[in-house]
Amino acid sequence: MLDITTLYVTEYERLRSFVRRMVRNPDTAEDLVQQVFANILGSGGSSSPHNAAYVRRAVRNLALNYLRDSGRHSQVEMVCAATDDIADTKPSPEMVVLYRSELRRLLMAIAQLPPRRRQAFVLNRIEGLSYDEIARHMDISRNTVITQVVAAMAELDRRLGAE
Repeated sequence: MLDITTLYVTEYERLRSFVRRMVRNPDTAEDLVQQVFANILGSGGSSSPHNAAYVRRAVRNLALNYLRDSGRHSQVEMVCAATDDIADTKPSPEMVVLYRSELRRLLMAIAQLPPRRRQAFVLNRIEGLSYDEIARHMDISRNTVITQVVAAMAELDRRLGAE
């Protein structure tokens, strides 16, 4: 039976190399080997013998558990070089200017709608109220709300399409 420190010093590299071949990841291999030694130290080491065969078996079992669990949880590892090839989802400065310009045009067109039509459109399309809620809010019929919203959309389409 060996002292745990001596066992760690003499077996660590061999165990790490063995686990690295199993899991094909050097960082994970290092973590698994260290976990086995931490488990031995955490248990006080009194119930199990401190020999190379015991530690090899413990490391092997932990690596097999890791492989089984990683198959269930399918982790995707990204290599730093691969992240350079991923497209940036943020719009370019040119697109930001274009979007803002389009938004400004839309807001100006909405502002030019007749007041009742504008109110019905804003409540429905921007604030998300239903036709019934708008009818109660504006004290008009549901059909009038629908008519106003449809007319507003047609007018906006005409104004924005013409420019």
